Amino acid sequence: MSQNFIRFFLAACAAALLTGCGSSDQFYRLSATAAAPVGRTSDLSVVVGPVSVPAYIDRAELVFQAGDNEFQVPANVRWIGSLQENISRVLATNLGQILHSGRVRSSLETDSPGSYQIVLDIRQFHAISGREAILDVSWRIQNGASRTTLSRHTRSFREPIAGDGYNAVVTAESRLLEQCAEAIAQTLRR
Repeated sequence: MSQNFIRFFLAACAAALLTGCGSSDQFYRLSATAAAPVGRTSDLSVVVGPVSVPAYIDRAELVFQAGDNEFQVPANVRWIGSLQENISRVLATNLGQILHSGRVRSSLETDSPGSYQIVLDIRQFHAISGREAILDVSWRIQNGASRTTLSRHTRSFREPIAGDGYNAVVTAESRLLEQCAEAIAQTLRR
């Protein structure tokens, strides 16, 4: 083999490696942000879910609103797993912490009906580039055994995006789910 061929081969391998490094996917997951319970615990049993999400966000990629009627979907910025499942689990964790109950579960984690079931319909859940994250949601509280609706609620939540980058966006969206859990907890306490 000639030295020119070896140099060409090594240069091609280095270029391929650098190209691969520059286009790697970034993966994100929502997380519970409610404070851990302190003091007395509750025996309240709640199942969170099912959770429905609109088609525009029911995808692997994060969605951003860039203008009044313009949305952007960066191909390399993705949710790790199902967004719908992530939302259900994070809401259940936040709600359990807020209610001081170890008996709050996502409907994905249990077949038990619980005392109450929270069924959610998310209408909007995305970031507005450089400004804030938004969550528009309605939920109904059902009797866990009979599935009869006890109450219905609709709320909109906003959370400023503190900082730059996708992590700041996902952090703001995680805080929106805490706000939603707080609102659900208030309706359960009535």
